[in-house]
Amino acid sequence: MIQDDQTLRRTKAKNIAAYRKAHKDTQLDLARKLNYSDKSVSKWERGEGLPDVYILAQIAQPWISFHVASPVTV
Repeated sequence: MIQDDQTLRRTKAKNIAAYRKAHKDTQLDLARKLNYSDKSVSKWERGEGLPDVYILAQIAQPWISFHVASPVTV
C-alpha cells in the first residue's frame, strides 16, 4: 500500500508539471494564477505535497477545456 501511495504521488506530480509545461507556464506563472507561492508549485511537482482537489481542478481546467473543444477525429 505504501508503494501505491508513492506511485500516486509521483503520477500527480508529473501531471501537474506536464499541465504547466503544456501551457508554457513557469512555476511562478502557475503559482500566480492560483494565488500560491512558486515554492508550493515546486513541492507539488516533486511529490512532496499535494494541492487540494479544488486546486487540482483549477490546474486541469484549461487542459480539459482544450480537449473537449477539440474533439479527436478518426
